[in-house]
Amino acid sequence: MMKFTQFKHALADEVQSNILNFWLGMIDTERGGFHCFADFDGNIDKSHDKAVLLHSRILWSFAAAHRIMPNPEYLAAARHAYEFLSEQAMDKQHGGVYWQLDQNGAVVDSQKHVYNQGFAIYAFSEYYRASGDEGALEQAKALFKLVEQYAHDEQHLGYLEAFDQQWNSIDNHLVCDTAEEVLAEKSMNTHLHILEAYANLHRVWPDKQVEARLEELLLLLKDQVIDDSLHFGLFFSRDWQCVSQDVSYGHDIEGTWLLDDAANCLSNRALAKEIYALTSNMADVTLQEGIDHDGAVFNELQHHKMLDSDRIWWVQAEAMVGFFNAFEKDFAPQYWQAAQDCWQVIQKQLIDGDNGEWHWKTDRFGKPYSQEAKVEPWKCPYHNGRACLEVFSRINQYEEHVDARC
Repeated sequence: MMKFTQFKHALADEVQSNILNFWLGMIDTERGGFHCFADFDGNIDKSHDKAVLLHSRILWSFAAAHRIMPNPEYLAAARHAYEFLSEQAMDKQHGGVYWQLDQNGAVVDSQKHVYNQGFAIYAFSEYYRASGDEGALEQAKALFKLVEQYAHDEQHLGYLEAFDQQWNSIDNHLVCDTAEEVLAEKSMNTHLHILEAYANLHRVWPDKQVEARLEELLLLLKDQVIDDSLHFGLFFSRDWQCVSQDVSYGHDIEGTWLLDDAANCLSNRALAKEIYALTSNMADVTLQEGIDHDGAVFNELQHHKMLDSDRIWWVQAEAMVGFFNAFEKDFAPQYWQAAQDCWQVIQKQLIDGDNGEWHWKTDRFGKPYSQEAKVEPWKCPYHNGRACLEVFSRINQYEEHVDARC
């Protein structure tokens, strides 16, 4: 088993030499922003539409990387993404960020999804942390106020999710494109990532309303979204009736550390302690139910019986952080082992040593799916880059202390 110093160096090398180096090559120097499609081998399609979500996640990734591992190239890449979002992706008339632009920056999908606004808040907040640019903070604040104005559900709490350009409610197709074929007004995924965005905003703007919404979201996730079997429900009616059955092991374990991260912001320490206990139990359920023979985390359990055992890039990345987060609470060795097992699966099966970055997914035997793109609107450096940066940062905080225990 690796020592923590070895693990830290391996993560630093992966995020710098493989992940971020690949994404530096995706910068569109002619038309701004980043290219948003590359095939399995990394060949770029320069004519592909430009996803705003992808740019927010790229901005977050390079800003966080510069904050943790200072590098002028990372800061310049973050600035490039920030300028594209600010100048081309923002609706100057109605506010908020669009969903998609064409390769030249013209709007092709003007809908305002709360999921997308959340990632822009997350990214602008992080860019402010890395650069001190007050304009980025002001844009994060403005987006927060828009989400609260148009999307907050005063009656049932949480957020309605899908809106047109003028902020009129529309069907929530963007986050409901799943095997279950449900169309729901609210989703676990959007609420989890609004929580994540607001937690990052709170770090740089500890506003009372931001903290109040964090507390509301944590209570909703605790009481309405997490079911009796300690899994997330995935889709919900407006009044929080679950309308789905599937289990997403990746979201379960990702959620454990994101809920803890948000709870760290609360002045309500009694609720924070409840969250920490709940997420520890959730991590244990994932460990008991969702792990393959080699330590890979299964993707989903569908209809209570159909197991999707593919190794998805983001699932293994988030599981590594989730298990490490569980380990930090009381240094239980099974969680350290689980985090290491995820890293081994990542190294052996998901990292593309030939063309850079990670494969989208492999089958249970580690064979990559060659029809899956290396880059597309949902495939970005956010999950895998963040996983490396997050665990690296945590180890840095107490390296000698922890190594002595392991």
